[in-house]
This record gives sequence, C-alpha cells and structure tokens, in this order.
Amino acid sequence: MAQFVVSAKPSGIARTRAVSSIIDTMAVMLAGGTEPAVGRLAATLQRSENADAVRDFWSGGMLRRDDAARLYGMASHVLDYDDVSMLAICHPTAPVLAACLAAMPHDTTGRDLIDAVCVGTEVLIRTGEALGFRHYDLGFHATGTLGTLGAAAAVARLTGQDHASTTASLAIAASMSSGLRRNFGTPVKSLHVGLAAESGLRVVALAAAGVEASREPFETNGFLNAFSGGHTDTWPGDVTLGTPFVIETPGFELKRYPCCYMLHRMIHASLSLQAQGITLDDMVSARVDMPAGGTRPLIHPRPTTALEALFSGPYAVVASLADGRINLASFTQAAVDRPALRARFGDVELVERQGQSQRGGDVGSAPVTVTLTLRDGSTAEATCTTSPGSPEDPILPDDHLDKWHDCLSRFRPGTPRSAARATFEAGLALDSDMPVDAWLADLAALKRDDI
Repeated sequence: MAQFVVSAKPSGIARTRAVSSIIDTMAVMLAGGTEPAVGRLAATLQRSENADAVRDFWSGGMLRRDDAARLYGMASHVLDYDDVSMLAICHPTAPVLAACLAAMPHDTTGRDLIDAVCVGTEVLIRTGEALGFRHYDLGFHATGTLGTLGAAAAVARLTGQDHASTTASLAIAASMSSGLRRNFGTPVKSLHVGLAAESGLRVVALAAAGVEASREPFETNGFLNAFSGGHTDTWPGDVTLGTPFVIETPGFELKRYPCCYMLHRMIHASLSLQAQGITLDDMVSARVDMPAGGTRPLIHPRPTTALEALFSGPYAVVASLADGRINLASFTQAAVDRPALRARFGDVELVERQGQSQRGGDVGSAPVTVTLTLRDGSTAEATCTTSPGSPEDPILPDDHLDKWHDCLSRFRPGTPRSAARATFEAGLALDSDMPVDAWLADLAALKRDDI
C-alpha cells in the first residue's frame, strides 16, 4: 500500500473524474461552512497569523493547518451532499480533499492535488472493499474510519513522503480510525470527516518525526480483523490498488440531492409520481420497497431537525410529493417543521426485501419502488432502477453547474451566476501546472461584497 501511495500514476480518465469530484466537494464544503453546527466548531478553533496558516473561507481569517482540516472536513459533509462510493458505503472525496487543502504547500499545482485525491480515495475505498459490508453493518461510519486512512495516504503523497514514512503514516492511521453510525442525524456525523482529515495530517507529521509503528497493520489480528468484527483477516486477492483506480471504474456517484444516498432512488421515484400530477393530498399511504440493508442509515422516521431529515425515508417521500423538488431548501429547519408534512410521516412505510446479498454495491444499485395508495382507492407505482448521479445516470454538466451555483449561493447569498460559472470553469482547468491556491483565492473572494 505504501509503495502504491508513493509511486502510483493515475490514468487520464481517473484524473478527469477527480477534477469533477474536487469541484463537487469544494462547492458542498463552501455551502456547508455556513451551517450553524460548523459555525460552532469554528468558534472553538484558534486563529493564526503564522506564515504557514491556511484560510478560513467563511470568516476571512487564517487557521492552523490541523484546525483547518477539521473545519474543512465537517463543512464538506454536514449537508450530506458530497460524493459517494457504494463499494465501501462511504463518501470518499470529503475527508481526502479536506486533508489535502489543509496540508498542501502554497505552491501545490492542480496536478499534484489530483494525484493525491486519486491515491487517497483509492486506499480508502479498496480497504473498504477488503472489509466488506460487515464493517458498515457492525455500526461503523465508514467515511470516518476509512477516511482516516485515505486522508493519511493523500497527505503522504502530497507532501512527498518516502516509502518508510508513508508506511508508518498508514500504520498510525490504522489506530486513529473511528466513527459510529449511531451519530447519523447529528453534527457528529460530519465531524467524523473533520476528525479523519485532521488525523491524516497528524499521522504524517508523526511519521515524518520518526514515530515508529507496525509494518503490517492490516495483517493477522490487525485492522481488517478488528474492523470486520473478526469476519476477515486477509486482504482479498481480487481487491487490488489502482488496476484500475476506482474513481475511473466504476467511478463515484455525484449527488443530485443533498441527503443520504439511500434516499435518492425513493426521491427520484416519488418525484416521477409527483410529475404525473399526484400530490401529497392525494396520498393515503406509501410503501417503499428497498434492498436488504437499504434502511440501515435511515434512522429517523419522524425527524424533528433538518439534520435528522437527511436520514428519513418518510420525509423524503412526503417532501417530494409536496414540493415537486428536492434541493438545499428542502433541508432547512423551516421546511422540516411544516405541520402538513409532519402529520404524514406515519403514513410512509419502508420495507426491506429479504434474501438479497448485503454487499455495498448491491445496496447501492438495487431498484427501489414507491407505491402510493390514493384517496380514490387506486394505487400508483414508480420504480427507480438506476441511482441518480451514478455512472449509469451521471449528473450532466449543466446540472453540475446548477449544483455549484446553488452551493455558492448558500456560501455567499446573491452570488451572480456569471461568477459561479467563472469559478466552475476555472475548476475544470485544475489539471495543469497552475497553483491551486489561485483558484481557492478566487473562491474566497466571493465572500466579499464587491463581486
């Protein structure tokens, strides 16, 4: 693994797809940083005037690198709008990019950043594949646990660590991994990403300082055994690093809706029914048929907060039928507090199909059917067979720009579409020798009133 981190060369397709994920995650991070929960974290951080400090995009101040990683990571995930890989049931880019943005030297080029993101997400996801679905089923939040490994790999690559230092970094990271699914629907879920990104920086610094660690942290009685609950102790022979990069094949899912990915197919099906003229008032009850394991993260059937609504099947269905759209405005406290919606949560039932495999890929790709019983006694049904935003149903460039603009408008209300387009197109040109900091400075400037 260390040799891969040091020497891997991502393909052209992998690099192109990494650019899309970097743009996507950056937009979500900027929007997420305006959330009150992230603001409360920011209030605990120490400001810095050190020449090595990095920017706080939201306050205009400067932060220590480890504090910035924690803030960037939490902001990237708090809206649950960042990309997904169902191979490991995780959000791959957020912890990796947050760590890179905080760790990178000021002269880091776009190519350097892309390489680090490709390498870090590859380590993250392939380790998740080696663990299997058992890791998630035990109650671990894979984005936090695996994100620590991915962040460490990315920072080691970005800062030019040698083989020995990278080996130690990964071994230390294996003991720093953490995160529990029981915190879904609270700010701690997104804090897991910040802690993973921060740990990525810390372990590389510790390794570079000479802190020694096991050379075989994934072998017998190591990471795989512990985090699979004793289910596996050996790296599977069919799980390999970089052949191809997972960001290339099968690729990541870029979210169309700002909520848990297990809601996206039921949202798509519900919106298709609403587009046929069926409203929430027409519905008596709803049944959502999902794959085995598909309801695991949906732990809030009667959400009372906007964060809980991100993991609520009933809210996803009734909001889709009531509004005919799901976007950032759908997950505000005011939207969740609507009495007309709250009164209908109990009318929606989620049912898992039995007898199916519980691998992450199956959970992510199996069809979801929404069946409505209507007031006139009839029923209406819609099935979503392909996850929105997946490589099979990818987000189109114009839709991605719309998402970018929606997020920047949360970051800086009133952001002109022309300014959003200019920064979006600049992001598309990241795969070059231009320093990344020039793009980041333009994004930070959007917060000022003179745009």
